[in-house]
Amino acid sequence: MPGRTVRLKTQLDKRTHFRRILRGLRRMYGAVAWKRHGCGLDVLVEAMLAQNTSMINATRGFRRLRRALPTWNKVLHAPVQDVQRQIAVCGLARMRARRLQALLAKVRADQGKLDLDMLAEMEVDAAYDYLLSFHGIGPRTAAFTLLFAFNSAVLPIDNGILRVVRRLRLVRRPAREREVERTLLPWIPRGGHYTAHVLLFRHAKERCRPKNPKCDECRLAEVCPFGQRRLKHQPSAEPVERPKRPARFISDGLKKVGSEAEARD
Repeated sequence: MPGRTVRLKTQLDKRTHFRRILRGLRRMYGAVAWKRHGCGLDVLVEAMLAQNTSMINATRGFRRLRRALPTWNKVLHAPVQDVQRQIAVCGLARMRARRLQALLAKVRADQGKLDLDMLAEMEVDAAYDYLLSFHGIGPRTAAFTLLFAFNSAVLPIDNGILRVVRRLRLVRRPAREREVERTLLPWIPRGGHYTAHVLLFRHAKERCRPKNPKCDECRLAEVCPFGQRRLKHQPSAEPVERPKRPARFISDGLKKVGSEAEARD
């Protein structure tokens, strides 16, 4: 079966290529060790608040909410206006407040308590599907929760990481988040999912930016088609002296003696 053999060889080549990229990222940014960012429900709520806003605003809104309503039970039973007021910095506060209370109510109904730590004992796919059952929780938020709360074998894909792997031609250009995750997961060494996510995220933010990427500072430029093309067409740092263009008309540049004489008179 020659076709299957070729596809298998291509996958092995891409896995080797991807792991070489991860080694280059480690040389640029250093080693990354996993640390738990909070219990499952805390991480899920903060990730939910981060949808369509910055992580800074999400963290700010999350902390205000926890200061005003220190337990999830209080958040669940508080008037929706109180929850809305505390997370206003995240934007779309009315919708987020209602979704948050609905999520908490479903967790209480499913688990008998406001806790999601049972996800650590579940198979990754089952835990992932369970999180997707909540209204307003998408693939990125579910993967983020499983990785940052439980160090599960998932890879959250945001727009920055999507940009990096497309430029490196690890995936098809039209590939979206879920396809990218399924493509990259088999290539990540066991236990290296958190490291891969953080390194790719940091690279997208610091060097592989949407505009004015710093390809000249990147250790991946030699294996990156986008970087090679950009560096090839980058103008030289030294200014090039251009020859002076001749005057368009012969009269240009000649002194107008008559006009000067009239001006003196």
